[in-house]
Amino acid sequence: MEIEEYRAQFIDQLRFDADHEGTEPETQFILKTLEELESIGEFNDPMPMSIEMRGKRGRIMAFDAYAYDEADSALILIASDFTNERDAVNTLTNTRIMDLYTHMCNFLDEVVNGKMSDYCDDSDPAIILAKEFRKKIGKGMLDTEILRFKFYIISNSILSKQVKNVSQEDFLERPVELNIWTLERLFQTFMSDASEIVEFDTKDFDCEGIQYLKADLGDSSDYDAYLGIVPGKFLADIYLKYGSKLLQGNVRAFLNVRGKVNKGIRNTIINSPENFFTYNNGIAIVARSIGFSADNTRITHFKDLQIINGGQTTASLANAIIRKEDKKGMDNLFVPMKLTVLNVDNDMSEEDVERYNNITKTISKCANCQNPVSDADFFSNHPFHVMMEKLSQKVLAPPVAGKPYQTRWFYERSRGKWEQEQMKLTQAQRKTFCEKSPKNQVVKKEKLAKCLNTIRMNPHQVCQSSAINFNRFADYVEELYDKSKDSINEVFFKKGICSVIMFDELDVMINKSEWYPKGGDKAQIVPYTIAKLISILPKDADLDWVTIWNKQTLYPALANELIRLAFDTQKFLTKQAGGGLVRTISRTLAVWDDYKKVPFELSDEFIKSLVSQKEIKTTEAAAKRVHKFNSNIEVSVEIFNLGADYWMRVYNELLKENVLPYGDLDFIKSIATRFIAKMVLPSSAQCKRLLKIVSNVEDKGYVMP
Repeated sequence: MEIEEYRAQFIDQLRFDADHEGTEPETQFILKTLEELESIGEFNDPMPMSIEMRGKRGRIMAFDAYAYDEADSALILIASDFTNERDAVNTLTNTRIMDLYTHMCNFLDEVVNGKMSDYCDDSDPAIILAKEFRKKIGKGMLDTEILRFKFYIISNSILSKQVKNVSQEDFLERPVELNIWTLERLFQTFMSDASEIVEFDTKDFDCEGIQYLKADLGDSSDYDAYLGIVPGKFLADIYLKYGSKLLQGNVRAFLNVRGKVNKGIRNTIINSPENFFTYNNGIAIVARSIGFSADNTRITHFKDLQIINGGQTTASLANAIIRKEDKKGMDNLFVPMKLTVLNVDNDMSEEDVERYNNITKTISKCANCQNPVSDADFFSNHPFHVMMEKLSQKVLAPPVAGKPYQTRWFYERSRGKWEQEQMKLTQAQRKTFCEKSPKNQVVKKEKLAKCLNTIRMNPHQVCQSSAINFNRFADYVEELYDKSKDSINEVFFKKGICSVIMFDELDVMINKSEWYPKGGDKAQIVPYTIAKLISILPKDADLDWVTIWNKQTLYPALANELIRLAFDTQKFLTKQAGGGLVRTISRTLAVWDDYKKVPFELSDEFIKSLVSQKEIKTTEAAAKRVHKFNSNIEVSVEIFNLGADYWMRVYNELLKENVLPYGDLDFIKSIATRFIAKMVLPSSAQCKRLLKIVSNVEDKGYVMP
């Protein structure tokens, strides 16, 4: 795929979505671009909110979305530069960039130094947001949650070649980061299937290099390891430039200086920086590759440096500089470093990515003693997603809308998988692929987590950031997988897709409703409405999930009930916010508990459409049995495919180790000689016993060949 094709598809999809949802193409551009940037880790939980007004002396105050980056203690403002043209492409110039940047700064300046109520009435969302910004920014650098500003300009224009540098001076005593994202930059990131890689030389930050000692791990290791001594100023400077991009592999956001550990770090920085190396546990880093000085005595170059443990240490050093708290200076402040280098210079293969994830997970779990990391933090690598991906390939949706063929709901376990599968196809093959797996039936794992957590009646979690909800949902899946992984079957998959259909169709219905205000709170209304409806269903009754699946849309009785309830939800959340942001109050369990108590009378038509809970449980139990049978067959085949020679090798090695009783050893031998060698598939019970034996010897330190 070339950039021209990518641009055309991008704009065409915006127009289609705008027509379908009754919005403007620019609205869809903002939503789509925010989604893309969130998926590659540029920021979390962005909130679309287009504000444009004139302040004192007629200056323009405007932006189109905002977010917070807790890892950076940053406030993010995002401005859109969109032109609704498919063929003629405009140029994004230095002048236009500075205009958009100035408009965003003007709003913040008015928030801190002016009076927003002079330019809009008290009901305007800008007033509510200004109050929140003012509170977070505070009155001084010691009483603030915002230590830096990040400004983003998103554009479908081509960046002018005259734009060489977009660095900006400090604003409101805080460092400023200005980022420009055009479709070309999005395309390049998409083609690399990764976030943009941070790569730099230490000399760029006035550092001669990092003193190091290389560990001798033997010839069998597929990575290198180093111990190092990092100047604190260098660590602070790279964080000030790259911010939370350095923490993408870190499962914890910076906990801010109110935590006990961070107070200790801060105290050492201020009062005894020369003791920092001794007092601090140090940082753990993973990098793709590194470079050395000419005499090989120092590390002078890093590619894709990621701080796995020590994010709070790094952020505390940077914050001390911003707040001008490093009273004695950082010339004598050094930080212990443990560095793991994967030695991958080019784009990582799937094997490299898996190796990176495993290393990251192990380092974090072992090194993060201050705030232990749970397996839920690494839920992205959970076998649940593999199972859902397989089910999405296997379970076809019935033909609808007059189409003569079935389609597939494409479960995107890894970012950009849908596009990647088309890259090597011809134009005709790509057309067929898109007909069978249409773009509007791509389901990202974060979206599925949001929709399933909604029907599990946890709207307060869904209203959190996508990342937080994802981790909350992980707790449920971990328990389900451990206790009954056979429940993750075709019926489970279909119900999950039905929850996506319900979520998306209600979103569109709300957006087209006369009572819904432009720029309203449907991101919160949708999950609260669905969860509320499910919470008040009559005992032993449930929604007709089968009909939703068969029709691939909401049936009339359900659609009517949802939009009727959504109106009540909107009134409730607005009242609860009391002039504040619905987005903020919707995240609390107390608000959800209060809404559950609000009466709502279900219509007779809707009640008649419900199905028996007993009937659903019978269907789920049957699906569970079928899945268990199929899974057992798959395990038997996998054991068989390893071959008789493999299992005899295991038998001979364990015989020498003398760690198993004779009966278990003989059983392994019999699997190899009496079954696999004679082309006989082991039974389910035999496979279960074999896997139990393998698990026992692995616990004793044996590594399977």
